[in-house]
Amino acid sequence: MAAKNRDFLDELIDLQADWNALSHKGDELVEQFTADPSELPEYDPDDYMERPRPNSTLCVSGVTRNPEACNRCMAVCPADAITLNGASLRVDDTCRRCGLCAAVCPTEAFQIRKNGPMALYDKIARSATAYEQCYITCVHAIDRLPEPNEVVLPCVGALSRETWFDLLCDYPNLNVYLPLGLCDECKVSTGEEVFSDAIAVAEEWSGESVGYEVDEADLEREQKRAYKRSQFVSSMTQAGTRLVSRANPALAGAQAVANRVRAHSAQITELQKTLERAVGSQNTQSRRRVLTRNRRLLMAGLQKYPDLADEIYLPFPQVDAQMCTMCGDCAKACTVRALEVDKTGRVLIEPAYCVNCGACAVACPEGAITMAVASADDLVVPDEKAEERARKRAREIKAKEQGKKTLAKGLDLLESLADDYETDDD
Repeated sequence: MAAKNRDFLDELIDLQADWNALSHKGDELVEQFTADPSELPEYDPDDYMERPRPNSTLCVSGVTRNPEACNRCMAVCPADAITLNGASLRVDDTCRRCGLCAAVCPTEAFQIRKNGPMALYDKIARSATAYEQCYITCVHAIDRLPEPNEVVLPCVGALSRETWFDLLCDYPNLNVYLPLGLCDECKVSTGEEVFSDAIAVAEEWSGESVGYEVDEADLEREQKRAYKRSQFVSSMTQAGTRLVSRANPALAGAQAVANRVRAHSAQITELQKTLERAVGSQNTQSRRRVLTRNRRLLMAGLQKYPDLADEIYLPFPQVDAQMCTMCGDCAKACTVRALEVDKTGRVLIEPAYCVNCGACAVACPEGAITMAVASADDLVVPDEKAEERARKRAREIKAKEQGKKTLAKGLDLLESLADDYETDDD
């Protein structure tokens, strides 16, 4: 931080940080000498890896019994651990738990919990909110417990392009940390290609870029200035204006980070409700449509920045009504139920639910469906509560400004007391 940008509040923050560091150093030494070595936390790569659970009902190749409908998971699996026997999708014991299959499957036929799109978004958002730089890395890049601004994945390729996009919309401080040559020696041989493609697409869609670090010595650990100031003010308020305290002020900052993550989750929930009110949650056969988690993240980014839709082009199905025989094979192939044939024989498509997999075109025996590239304008869902949130935000800003003025008066008083103390010493 440049000296000219610092103020008295920054000096107080540094004072408190130094005091906390000194106070906790003794506790850490005592813990090291008295703790049972077997109970001390150790870095275990298995903690960050997870075997996916296949859901055959969402697999378009399984449902259509046509391996050509989609083979993305098999193409990226570095261990050939994915098999399709008729309608049954399986993950064999040779699985390396890299998460690539889940990242590339358009219908999300592979279920994972701790490394799912939403869970990974939340982990990265927490780190990117609090720190100047956030580093996304893999289990093989470090051999220690990660720092707070490091997010460890089984493979960087486990992060889908949609997750990258939504993150880049709000967090321009994302970096990939991978030492040189690491991917060349990795058993997850397809991982580098997968994450390179995902990042390239997300960067094109968002207009932002992801940093790349190869040397651990170059990694930064600095918290954001606004984050430190907010957690200091919060801790000072909670402590009854005590300026130096052994209480951990990060708790207040963590609450602010959690609020931001919850706000994103609430936005996605409201987005889905708005979409369902607009087009319905079920098709004409009363079967529920599936809005994948990756599609929710893509649409969440577009809802915040609708102009970006003009930069995103995706393949959507187009139907030649003269060639269509209304056999319904296309609707059977659409496991997310974005496409259907209604009672009058028309083929209906809801672009927001369509995952652009192309299975319907493969399934059509007449070749009546083609995949045509179009902009993502139809994925922009109007925010019904934008005005209400804007008014609430205005009230919060006003209250915040009032709080700043009150705090400034208190700081002025502290400065004057400090000046009087120095004068008395003289």
